[in-house]
Amino acid sequence: MNRRCVILAACACLTLSAVGRAFDTVKTTKSTMSGGQLIKMSPLEISYEKSGVSEEVPVNEVVSIIYDNEPNSLQITRIALANGRFEDALASLEKIDLEQVERAEIKQDVAFYKAFCAARLALGGNGDIMAAGKQMVGFVRNAPGSYHWLQANETVGDLLVASGNYAAAETYYTTVGKAPWPDYKMRAGVAVGRALLAQDKPAEALKYFDSVIGMQATGELADFQKMAATLGKARCMAAGGKQDDAIKMVQDIIAKADPESVELLARAYNTLGNALKAAGKPKEAILAFLHVDVLYFSIPDAHAEALANLAQLWNDVNKTERATRARRVLEERYKNSPWAK
Repeated sequence: MNRRCVILAACACLTLSAVGRAFDTVKTTKSTMSGGQLIKMSPLEISYEKSGVSEEVPVNEVVSIIYDNEPNSLQITRIALANGRFEDALASLEKIDLEQVERAEIKQDVAFYKAFCAARLALGGNGDIMAAGKQMVGFVRNAPGSYHWLQANETVGDLLVASGNYAAAETYYTTVGKAPWPDYKMRAGVAVGRALLAQDKPAEALKYFDSVIGMQATGELADFQKMAATLGKARCMAAGGKQDDAIKMVQDIIAKADPESVELLARAYNTLGNALKAAGKPKEAILAFLHVDVLYFSIPDAHAEALANLAQLWNDVNKTERATRARRVLEERYKNSPWAK
């Protein structure tokens, strides 16, 4: 099925097999819906019916769906994913016997979570990027009606960036950007900007980050993407010689960020560390990267970046034992990461 058609028309709607017998729970960003049935699903929205009344919920507001009579391991998987424990999540998924599962949407969830775990592990340096990419592309092709479909496209883009296939990555990010919600358009813009930074094209990346920052969108999701774009802009500014401006920009983000936004904060402290390093302040840079090493090590790709920088910076300040330790942890935990090369 043509990907564009799915996004623009949301025509790949899945009528669920659970109609008339399931009692599902849908957690959204606004409330929790229970005692009813999930009756339809598409990449853009789900339909939930209770007492004969149906309600449509846009996918960008869906936090999780717990299906009636789903395998216990599936809920354990979601908890592990929420805490960044991807190996534990995979172990839980392996306990699910799909032959005992009747509902198509549960099978799709299992397939997505397996592919997502493989992707996150690979992006963190503990898996095969190509194999993970093939698995997630398979999900994109085989499950066009899933509410995970847009996230799957974004993840394929991330894997393509990691493998150096930037043009193909932008195609998948563009698909995400065609969703009707501002925060998803912003997500796509941030992702393309990061891909350009990975190609050492800060001037081009800055245009995308500025575009996201300038979007007239409000709310928690939009604010989060604007902060992510601001971090990207700070990287561009530091690369362009404006380290002091970049440092102030990142410090403002750190002060405003929700303490629970660990991935954003991990990126923020890495961005701060790089700006300080470029400004010729190695001791201050070490402190920034140590925040990631000590507080945000649960974000594998960010932790690998911090460790690689610490290994260099500890040497620069003649702390060779600490440099060796940082390098050892990097190579042991994230052996396949580009930061370990």
